[in-house]
Amino acid sequence: MRYISARQMIFDAYHERRGSVMAYAQEIARMGAQVQTTQRNNNDWRIVNGLEAGQVISAVESQPQHLQALARYCFGPFTRDELAEDREWLHAALMHVGMQMRLPGQGQSEQPPAEAAQQLRWIASAAIHHHAETTYPYNRPGLHNPRRIAAWIEAEHGEEVDVGRWSRSGRACWGGVWERLLDTLDRWESQALAPVAALIQKAA
Repeated sequence: MRYISARQMIFDAYHERRGSVMAYAQEIARMGAQVQTTQRNNNDWRIVNGLEAGQVISAVESQPQHLQALARYCFGPFTRDELAEDREWLHAALMHVGMQMRLPGQGQSEQPPAEAAQQLRWIASAAIHHHAETTYPYNRPGLHNPRRIAAWIEAEHGEEVDVGRWSRSGRACWGGVWERLLDTLDRWESQALAPVAALIQKAA
């Protein structure tokens, strides 16, 4: 494996595990401190690659579930179906964050109205999609305005959401909720990548 960036390392590690050296990649939990010795002394690149991949996977999978899910969802070499469980974990965690906010229409009530909670569900889903699309190295356009967000939700989930009052000065608005969800995902991404990035320094 090439230790170039944490994002690339996650992709390569999970790709390696899916390949012919899967068994080696899974050995890291049992190898512990023997890894460095193996890397120095063993000339079989397949074993070395497997051990390095195992270190990266261990760095991902020792984190809280939602951070593991984000790392695999954004940077892993997986199909949409393979990512379904990770997406559920990530969505549940983001919904928990969203429900701590004061949502549009909630007023002074302790709990948001059912309609607002349902709209949050779809907007959180769109935020995850947007983050995964726009994050490096993909840098795709994503959902960069309310109209695109609403169109994606309708196409993906068959649901209509009201984005007519996306921004409202001095009051809770969906634009503000959207920005806070994206900020949360940015923060989680940094947390998820940090243990993987630390391996670059160890390998140097």
